[in-house]
Formats: sequence, structure tokens, C-alpha cells
Amino acid sequence: MIRITYAPADEALAHSIRADLSHRAAQTQSLLIVLASEAALAEPSVQSEIGRAQQGGALILPILTGDVELPPALTKLRPLDFRAGYKGDLLRKRVDALPAHHRAARRANRRALLIFAGLAAIMFSLAIVGMSAGLVAFPVAEYNEEATFQAQWINGLIRETLEYVQPRSTADAMNFAATYEAAPTRLHFYVRGTATAMSQQPSP
Repeated sequence: MIRITYAPADEALAHSIRADLSHRAAQTQSLLIVLASEAALAEPSVQSEIGRAQQGGALILPILTGDVELPPALTKLRPLDFRAGYKGDLLRKRVDALPAHHRAARRANRRALLIFAGLAAIMFSLAIVGMSAGLVAFPVAEYNEEATFQAQWINGLIRETLEYVQPRSTADAMNFAATYEAAPTRLHFYVRGTATAMSQQPSP
């Protein structure tokens, strides 16, 4: 199936292309022809057509009909240049060659993916072997230094406030629940970690 998306100014050219490719429509993989002009690329309907074709894996053939800078996604598709006039022979040759070119591109992409996957597997295996042999180790000293810095930073932010809510006597500890509720919400975690409540139940 062949679809053509364009701005109203290119309607006559679209009709010519459709008539020229009518006998190829049933034989061609889903193809979107974009008559690219400044007006066309500004049309939401044209942008939508391009997006659907990209998501659906359809072939896309951009054709320049005006002086416009194509987006990278269309530039890499080797657009035809019809700014000087319609070239039916060139269009037919390109349409006939598109499926083969598309298959070659997909094969190249698969090869690249397999290469990257292989490299990733090799690097992962080397890392595992290195860790098992003791050649690679986690930077414990750096982790400890970062943890110390974070502790000092937190300590500097909350120590003054905690001084007022920490229990200092048996009575304070027995009233810990009230102290906890009175503390700012952001300090609840630290209050729980630095104070212990005492049971207020009478001894038997």
C-alpha cells in the first residue's frame, strides 16, 4: 500500500505520483511518500502520518518539493529532489529499490546489535572473573568516605533541633511518645533512632 502526505499546494504532484505508481501499490510494502515543503512539515496531519509510519515500521520516502530543512529522521532516508520538476523514472526506480534497501538496513542493524550484545557479555564476564579472582573490588574506602560525609551533613542540619527533643531523664523517657509527637515530622526518623521509651506500666 502506498500513501502520500502533502500540503494543499502539492496536490497536483500527489495525483501524478499516485497515478504513476498505481500498478505498484499492491506489490509494494507499506510505503509513505512525504512531499516535503515548509508548509507540509508544519501541517499536524503530515507530522501525524510520519509518526504513524515510523511506529508501524513502514517505508518512508521523502521528496523535496520546496526549500526546507528536513528533520534528521527524514534526511537519513535519502530524499528525492523534485524542486526542479517531477521525475517519474527516478521515482519508480527508487520505489522498486526501497524494499531491498530496507532489508539491508535491517540486517546491518541486527549485526550491530549482536556485536554490542557480544561486547557487553564479554565485559560482564571479565568483571565477574576479576571480582572472583580479587582483581576487581568495590571502592570500599570511597563508599565509607561518602557515608561519613552524608552523616556529617545530616548531623549539622539536625543536631541543634535534636538537642531539644532527646530524653535526658527517666521522666523524659517515660514521656517519649509525647516527645516524639511534638518533634517536627522531618525528625521523627532520627528521634526514633536516638531515644528509647520506657514502659509506664506499674511493676507487678
